[in-house]
Amino acid sequence: IEHLGKNNWIPWKMKVQAILGDKGLEGYIDRTKTKPARGQSPVSAEDRKTRTMIVLLVSNTQMVHLTGANTTKEMWDQLKLIKESQGQQGIYTWRHKLY
Repeated sequence: IEHLGKNNWIPWKMKVQAILGDKGLEGYIDRTKTKPARGQSPVSAEDRKTRTMIVLLVSNTQMVHLTGANTTKEMWDQLKLIKESQGQQGIYTWRHKLY
C-alpha cells in the first residue's frame, strides 16, 4: 500500500479501512470498539496496534497531521478533517472556475 501523501487520501483511506477490517480493528477508527474497562489503561493494546499500522502508512510529510492524537479515533478524525476539507475546498474551487 502506498503511503498517505498529499493527494491520495480517498484510495489510501479505502485500503486502510479494508486492511483494518480484515484484522478486526476497524472499530478503532470509528469508535465502535468498546473502551477498556474501568481501571485499565485508557488506550488498549489493540488501539495501539491500530495506531502503529496507520503511522507506518503515512508519509513523513503528512506525519504532522497526526500530532497530538492519543487514540486511533483521534488520529483518524484529524486526518479526515484535514484531507476531506481540502477535498471539499478543491471541489468548490473548481466549481467556481467552471461557472
